[in-house]
Amino acid sequence: MTIRPAIGDPAPDAFLLDKSGSMTRLSFSWRDHAAVLVFLRYFGCPFCQMHVVALRADEDRFREADAAVVLIGQGSPEQGARFCAEKRVSFTCLLDPHAFAYEEYGLGRGSIAQVFGLRVISPFLSANVHAETRQRGMREGSMMQMPGTFVVDTAGVVRLAHRNRTIADSPRNEMILDVLAGLGSGAPDTGNGSDGSGTDRTAGTTHAVWPAGQGGQPVRGAR
Repeated sequence: MTIRPAIGDPAPDAFLLDKSGSMTRLSFSWRDHAAVLVFLRYFGCPFCQMHVVALRADEDRFREADAAVVLIGQGSPEQGARFCAEKRVSFTCLLDPHAFAYEEYGLGRGSIAQVFGLRVISPFLSANVHAETRQRGMREGSMMQMPGTFVVDTAGVVRLAHRNRTIADSPRNEMILDVLAGLGSGAPDTGNGSDGSGTDRTAGTTHAVWPAGQGGQPVRGAR
């Protein structure tokens, strides 16, 4: 069974918090530029820190590709702001304290093998060699939360859907940049298959997280 959203699907929208604590729509991220949505497990996760540091190294290339990198976490706005300051990134950081957006993007709890398996041990040790990416405590989120990375074009269509096969399986920058480079080539590839690293190559409907109620205020918990 295909997990939604897949490539070619509309990207689910969501009301999330920005670093100032104000409510904003996730769809604003791709209104003017393509968006690279990076769902983090928790701010102290060594693999998430490694992924963000790797993205930072190519920050200029993402800017040249006219793409906005958006980090999505489950902590507080203060934790999100502190994380971005610690990692010295200018990326947008949005907070999803109830993990509704994670659910809409098909990112749930991982299995024991995905979180603690043999394929995680070596990358975990490598991450903890470096002060900037070592384990830093939970800082909200969940130990069992699976991460993922999505590219959404300005039409609101998913062009990359990478759900990690293990918590260490973040996509390489070159994969993301290749997708961004191909955005002007026409309709997204919706053929079946996988690139071997957890990236969905298959092609429903869009759902709002915290749908807007009266006065445009989100109805928390509504589906």
